[in-house]
Amino acid sequence: MELIRLEDVEFSYGDRPVLRGVNLGVQENLVTVLVGPSGSGKSTVLRLIAGFEAPNRGCLSIGDQVVATGSRVFKTPESRGVSMVFQDLALWPHMTVGQTLEFVLGRDVARRERRSRITETLAALGLDERVGARPAELSGGERQRLALARALVTRPRIVLMDEPLANLDPPLRLALLDEIRNLGRRFALTIIYVTHNQQEAFSLGDHAAVLHEGRIEQAGSPRELYERPSTAFVASFLGRCALLPGKFHDGHVETALGMLSGADGDATREDIAVVIRPEDVCIDADGPFNGRVEYVTCLGGTFETTITGPGWRLWALTRDEPRLGSSLRFAVKKTVTVPS
Repeated sequence: MELIRLEDVEFSYGDRPVLRGVNLGVQENLVTVLVGPSGSGKSTVLRLIAGFEAPNRGCLSIGDQVVATGSRVFKTPESRGVSMVFQDLALWPHMTVGQTLEFVLGRDVARRERRSRITETLAALGLDERVGARPAELSGGERQRLALARALVTRPRIVLMDEPLANLDPPLRLALLDEIRNLGRRFALTIIYVTHNQQEAFSLGDHAAVLHEGRIEQAGSPRELYERPSTAFVASFLGRCALLPGKFHDGHVETALGMLSGADGDATREDIAVVIRPEDVCIDADGPFNGRVEYVTCLGGTFETTITGPGWRLWALTRDEPRLGSSLRFAVKKTVTVPS
C-alpha cells in the first residue's frame, strides 16, 4: 500500500527549477531508494516530504491526508510523523547519548515511556553501553548510530535518510546498511534513502527511483532498473555498460560490433542504443566476435577487461588476467535496447 504520494510536484529555488513534474509513490514498510547524480533533486524530494519546503505546484500526500499543495495546503513538519537523518548528522556536541534522546522526546512523553523507548532504541543500535558518552567520544559508526537512534526514538512512521553513510569507510558502510534494513523491519518503518551510490541502492532498496535533472527517469525494483533500463542515462548510471548505437534489422540489431540477436526493446524505433553489461560478455574461443585487450582492472576475485574494436568498446569479467594487447574472441549473451 502507498503511504506517500507525490503528484506532478514542481519546486524551484528562486528562478532555478529543481523538480519538474515529479510523480512518485512510496510503499508502506519498505525501503525506497532515490538515486541520481548530485543536483538531480533527490534531497529536495526529502525536504518536501519532511515539510522543510513547500512545492510550487502539485500535491504531496501522506496516508489519506494531503500535507502540501502548490498554494492552498501546508501541514507543519511536526504533524507529519516523519524523522530525518542528515548527511552531516547534526549531533549536539554538548549532550550525551542519553541526553540527546531525552531532549528529542521532550516532556510530552511520560517519563516511564521515555525510559522504555530510549532503552529499546539504544539496545537495538548497540549503544546501550555508551549512554553517557558525548559525540566527540564516539567512533564514526557510533555517531552514525546515534543519529539513527535520534530519528527512531520518536517512533515515526517515516524515516528520511539523506546520504547518511557517505563519509564512512566501505566495510562500516556495508555493516550499517544491514542494520538500517533490519531496523526498518523491526520498527515497521517506511524508509526513503537518498544516495548516488549504486551499491547502496542495490543492497538496501526494495524499490528505487532514478532522478535526473529534476525528473524521475525510471522507477521499479533495483534489479528491474539494472536489467531493463528505459533510457541510456539509467543504464549507464546504474553500472558499467557499453552503449552501442544500432538499428533493428530482421529481428536483429546492427551495430559497429556486428549483428546482435535477441535484443529486447522497441523494434519500431530507429534511434536506439544497445546496452551490453560486462557480465553478459562471455570469453569464448569459438565466439562470433573478436577484439583487442586494451586494459585490465583487478576487482579482487575477477578482472574487468576492456575490449576494443573498430568503433566500439565494451567490458568483460574474466577469472584469469588477459594479456594486454592480445586478441580475445567472445560472445554476447544478452542485450537490451534503449532510446539513444
